[in-house]
Amino acid sequence: MMKKENLLVFDIDGTLLDSENIHQKGFVNALQKIGVEFVNTNWESYTHLTDSFIAKENYERDVNCAFSKELLTRFEAEFLKEIQNCNVTEIAGANAFLQKIIKETNYAVCFATGSMVLPAKLKLERAGIVYDQALLEASNDYFTREAIVNSAIAKAKNYFNVTHFKRIISLGDGIWDVKTAQNLGIEFIGIGAQNREKLAAQGAKHHYVNFEEFDMKLLK
Repeated sequence: MMKKENLLVFDIDGTLLDSENIHQKGFVNALQKIGVEFVNTNWESYTHLTDSFIAKENYERDVNCAFSKELLTRFEAEFLKEIQNCNVTEIAGANAFLQKIIKETNYAVCFATGSMVLPAKLKLERAGIVYDQALLEASNDYFTREAIVNSAIAKAKNYFNVTHFKRIISLGDGIWDVKTAQNLGIEFIGIGAQNREKLAAQGAKHHYVNFEEFDMKLLK
């Protein structure tokens, strides 16, 4: 394996996978299974766009009880049931791009998702994405995207035995992804067809609809 001096941090839903609709439907149904009658689906209205934070916000508002770690585990189990039979596809070229990065470049990879970890793993498996689970961080233990990305970076340093990456680039599809990158002082590249204008308005300089059109010169 080539020495890894730089790092790509991948979001999952909407970035590697065409899975946002499946994810959102399963998320809402799972919350209702644990007693939440009304779910606020204005996702951009939340302080932190992660499954754990949004589940906590909705549960405590609607049920008027504290959201415990045990409830989070129960919610994740219900979420997994809701998407068990889902059919998820990759964003065009995602897996081939990942394998090229891993095998042919000096970039390491890791995965930072606002999803719960078990649903994230299921979706990646269904889409045929080849990855190492040791490089995946989700929202089970963190409410903020910044904490999730920082943990994923730490996992990558440990996995690739690197104390410092010269360059860290986050790849994502949502305005929360570009804001997180800005908050952490790392580079950002937008992926996906839906939010090009929103990402540009937030300062994203580069954007690709999918990985088949990705310009590898950006990684030089």
